[in-house]
Amino acid sequence: MNHTTITPTRPFDPDNLEVAFSTRTDKELKLAHLLFRVMGKPSLVKLGGIATLWALKLRLPVKGLIRSTIYHHFCGGETTQEAQRAIRRLASVHVQTVLDYAAEAQEDEPGFDFVRDEILRNIRLAKSTKEISYISVKLTGIGARDIFQKLQELVPLTMAEQATFARTEMRLDMICKAAYEAGITVYIDAEESWLQQPMDELAEKMMLRYNERRAVVFNTLQMYRTDRIAYLSDLLKRSDGYDVVLGIKIVRGAYLEKEQERATEQVYPSPVFTVKADTDRSFDKAIDICLDNLHRVELCAATHNEASTRYLTELINKRGIENHRERIHFSQLYGMSDNLTFNLAKAGFNASKYLPYGDVATALPYLIRRAEENTSIAGQMSRELTLLEEEMKRRKLL
Repeated sequence: MNHTTITPTRPFDPDNLEVAFSTRTDKELKLAHLLFRVMGKPSLVKLGGIATLWALKLRLPVKGLIRSTIYHHFCGGETTQEAQRAIRRLASVHVQTVLDYAAEAQEDEPGFDFVRDEILRNIRLAKSTKEISYISVKLTGIGARDIFQKLQELVPLTMAEQATFARTEMRLDMICKAAYEAGITVYIDAEESWLQQPMDELAEKMMLRYNERRAVVFNTLQMYRTDRIAYLSDLLKRSDGYDVVLGIKIVRGAYLEKEQERATEQVYPSPVFTVKADTDRSFDKAIDICLDNLHRVELCAATHNEASTRYLTELINKRGIENHRERIHFSQLYGMSDNLTFNLAKAGFNASKYLPYGDVATALPYLIRRAEENTSIAGQMSRELTLLEEEMKRRKLL
């Protein structure tokens, strides 16, 4: 999607709470305050997640409660039609939407086809309404996890498995081709390290195919991995001379405990940093590399980290990058870090929210995973709570 070039006319101020919570009603602020208080207790989140899943399986009448609390705060709705309310609300303050079909796919071909068709419908909706700029794709939503793992481990595939993987690639190609024709962008999510190499290869293949003038396809790099700076540098070398704009989305990482536990159990070196400061340095180093190659890279910094967000905004201004809205994107999860997203947009940067949607029962595992991830982010819950309480005091709600 083409964006008008805008140079920030005012500084980025993540402490401007009036801007940060401008779209939230008093009732929504109180709900958010309650949710983040609960999410600040990891054991309670885990126990509550298990209990909620069992309640739904047993058909206990909890769906309405879930829908009006955690679901309302972190999701756009159960359908794209419901999600459009949140999409328009974001657009009213110049924040774009990354639409994310959050349901955990069924591990079979009809399930993978269903997810593909849902994403293709979203692309058609984005083309017709011009309200959605980005679509998120999880490759295990359109292809089998065990085949990705076999490919990573260089285990030969049977003829049937080769045909299955070919269908996975075909689904991804249909999505990327449709996005190319619709003028929108596809963010391919990163997954566990033991699945990621064949996913990187698919993402690179799609970038070579569709990223001629702009980054239609973005691959996601989890910068808590010890090898991602080397991967990024190698990708730039390998693509040198090709007529391709590399789409690079950087995140800190979503599977820290799982990665460390598996490495310990299977006795191999941990693929992720054990010290947060190393992840922070890796993330900021990736920013430097991308900005140094901005003539052939588009960067999405998807982070809740205020220091890295400030670092990137300052570099954009220091370097005088006039076309930064076309080349540099910022993104945060819907319902979190509103002080970053909305103040970035207010300052003239290209800011977006990852907006998940889907049926409550099928999207709940996704939501619980997100909640568990966020409880492990050092200081994130206390920061969210502090900001909410300051805004509630400003509104005289506390």
